[in-house]
Amino acid sequence: MSMFKLDPEFLEEKTILDCAAGTSSFTPVMGNQGYNVTALDPIYGLGYGLVEERSIDDFHTLIKAHSGLEHKVDWSFFQNSKNMIEERIESCKEFIDDYKVFKGLRYVEGKLPQLPFTNNQFSLTLCSHLLFLYDDRLDYQFHLESIREMLRVTAGEVRIYPLVNLQGNGEKSHFVNLIKEDLTHEVNVELVEVDYRFRKGGNEMMKIKRE
Repeated sequence: MSMFKLDPEFLEEKTILDCAAGTSSFTPVMGNQGYNVTALDPIYGLGYGLVEERSIDDFHTLIKAHSGLEHKVDWSFFQNSKNMIEERIESCKEFIDDYKVFKGLRYVEGKLPQLPFTNNQFSLTLCSHLLFLYDDRLDYQFHLESIREMLRVTAGEVRIYPLVNLQGNGEKSHFVNLIKEDLTHEVNVELVEVDYRFRKGGNEMMKIKRE
């Protein structure tokens, strides 16, 4: 939960949406602790077997993508690549087991920038490793529409992590300031330091609240 600076007291009685959740372990971990959490991703329209294959494929893609890029990674959180791989394998197992049981319940098919939820349905919406990270293939309009859509379904806060892109230079995506400028009269946008570390410069999240 360090990625979004979350603590149990803050999460009490909240309805949580993990947007573009993929095969992460956040939803199974939080759901099994009694929290009201929903995960959304386009892959949840697939059957269990295909999602299991995708989870394994995504893991190998992650490892390949970081091969030889140790100089672009901050190992202060995972310690080293071996530790990161071990944790990711465990996360895959947790997700796969949970998806088999809760497909269609905790796991809802859908994707940004259009969400299949009602206005203010959630107290807190989280989005990790999609917006800003892929600013080379997801244009600014997609970012703006996605954030506005997350705000539509959220009565409380939207939190987005990380703010850096895939280039690995430690610089924030150039979309970060544009979002702040475009939303300044609609919501309160704050950049908050977090404890989680992996990508160089990736130690901040964007926290968005209605005025």
